[in-house]
Amino acid sequence: MPQVVSVVGTHIAPDREAEVIDGFSAAVRAGMPERRHTSLLRGDDQIWRIITFWRSRSDLDRYLASTQPPFARQLLESAGGRPTVEVLEVVLDNNAAIWT
Repeated sequence: MPQVVSVVGTHIAPDREAEVIDGFSAAVRAGMPERRHTSLLRGDDQIWRIITFWRSRSDLDRYLASTQPPFARQLLESAGGRPTVEVLEVVLDNNAAIWT
């Protein structure tokens, strides 16, 4: 079963960015065992994204069924954002066996 990536993003006002950084940091320190990897990114025009690699779509679905609202969406909404969500299948990455 292929890995998937969730991308949750929104505009966050500069005076609210510390809320996002602090909330994300606290969650990472507390542990996020269902995720393979997660990153907080800031782009141009204060567009913030939380990108998370999941072991499989079923892992993501189990997580979504176990919590409301999901962490990334809740964190960005609590800082005044209106997040959008994308889920993408990982077709190939630099860790794939094909490269070794």
